Amino acid sequence: MGYFVGLTAALVGNVVIGTGQCMQKSALNTLQRSGKQTPRYKSPLWVLGLALNYAGEIFGNSLALSYLSAAVVAPLGIVSVIVNLLLAERFLGERVTPNQRFGFSVIMAGVGCILLVAPRKAAASTAAEFIEVVASSGILTLFFTLFFVQAILVLLIRSGRQSLLLYVVVASIFGSMNVMASKLLTMFMRLKLAATAMVVLPNPADIVFYGAKAAAAAASSSSSSGLSLAQVVAGLVMGLSIAGQESFRQQALGRYPVMEFQPVFFATFNVIATLSGLVLFRELDGWLHGAVFFSAFTVGIGLIAYGSRFLPRARAVGLPSHIRLHKDNLHLDEYKMQ
Repeated sequence: MGYFVGLTAALVGNVVIGTGQCMQKSALNTLQRSGKQTPRYKSPLWVLGLALNYAGEIFGNSLALSYLSAAVVAPLGIVSVIVNLLLAERFLGERVTPNQRFGFSVIMAGVGCILLVAPRKAAASTAAEFIEVVASSGILTLFFTLFFVQAILVLLIRSGRQSLLLYVVVASIFGSMNVMASKLLTMFMRLKLAATAMVVLPNPADIVFYGAKAAAAAASSSSSSGLSLAQVVAGLVMGLSIAGQESFRQQALGRYPVMEFQPVFFATFNVIATLSGLVLFRELDGWLHGAVFFSAFTVGIGLIAYGSRFLPRARAVGLPSHIRLHKDNLHLDEYKMQ
């Protein structure tokens, strides 16, 4: 039952996200055509799109992560990509060509490969499992490593070495950090609500920073009140991850077409978020499942990367030689003589 609840939440959430992203792109296009240096946050359409985007994330994907592995939730982001591109074709004039449709089909086949073998069990179904998973996850080490990598990449962008790949990687890492933090938080909230009054369920931030025993002791102490330092730091990390992802995603959307940015971002985000989730939460059922999953995952990502190649390529279509316009058949000389 939990699997279908999570699956439904992810599907609905991604439809909302795709709609919001298209609204944001429409608002940016309008601001660019106006020629005014108006900040995007002053556009009601852009703000509404942003609200829909994060409503889908919070009430859709975040809820799904409390029931499902990130290896299931992350690939379902293809739904937001398809909704976004279909709406962009309908309302923004970004025509979807036959080459691009073929690319979308290949990308969806790659996603299907991943979903067929992705782990379906939740990382934890009881309070004891939750504490054990968080205590042994190594999420602190991963976050420090990712922040170090992010600092280098952001410096490269600020120094003028801007490229689609740099923006995609930075936004994907920020998004993956947000996925990991959201998974811990939503698992905690779901199990906390389901737990009896006798069950002690410490905050995941305290488990990560202080250890399982110290966090459990603090949670059971009647004198403990308010937010701990670890919880404040975790909140800041999550806030910075959300702000960083949105900032660099919006910068990329302002420089590149939706059809060029979204598929590449989707593939990169899938790789980072899926692998991070599997490493942290150990959701694979033994070495055989691991071998099958990573084989299918490699094929799936290969198909996604291959399909993505057809999307930007279709933007530049050469005219056949017999209908090209040359200066000599425009009869410009006749007009000059008149």
